Amino acid sequence: MRLLNKKTLIKLKEPKILVSIFLAAIMILSTLGFILDSQSGGNSKLEYKGYKFEQMYDGIQTKINGQKFIFNYFPEQLERINISYKVKSLLKDASVLSITYDPNSEYKEVFAEQQFNLQEKLSEIEKYIIPGLTNNTDFEQIPQINCKNATNAIPVIFFEESITTNITMKNNCITIQIGNMNDVYQVGDLLFYQMAGIME
Repeated sequence: MRLLNKKTLIKLKEPKILVSIFLAAIMILSTLGFILDSQSGGNSKLEYKGYKFEQMYDGIQTKINGQKFIFNYFPEQLERINISYKVKSLLKDASVLSITYDPNSEYKEVFAEQQFNLQEKLSEIEKYIIPGLTNNTDFEQIPQINCKNATNAIPVIFFEESITTNITMKNNCITIQIGNMNDVYQVGDLLFYQMAGIME
């Protein structure tokens, strides 16, 4: 009894099927390689200014004061982001900040995600976030916050959709312009590292 007849062999030779088989093989081999690398230890442990980082399946993990934190990026990967000394100093010294964004922005979901993530993570190191929106008409339970609300005691971080990614500060308000949705995750990790004193 033949397992493959002539029609089946002809179908297997079709370009679409061959490409599908090739892609499936790559995915299987990549997964197998990742599993073997994880089991053998690989080069998954890194150090940055006294902090030990380990590559986990869900991100990069480190401990701060005995607490475990998961990030998307290793600090060294974020050193290329231009951030002034004044912004760094404000982030490190502040114990309370407001984070706000325009609820009508195309990036509102990722802005909200970073606002929530920073609020959760920073509370673990006794730094606190007041979440806000630049326009709370449809969300009256959330404070309406913009750069005009920024003070020395409670600075404001304003996430703003833009053409390029840039970080500036004026009158205790840090404006973070995001040119690419993926940059939000890099900036979110950068903000935490700065506030936690991991990056200087």
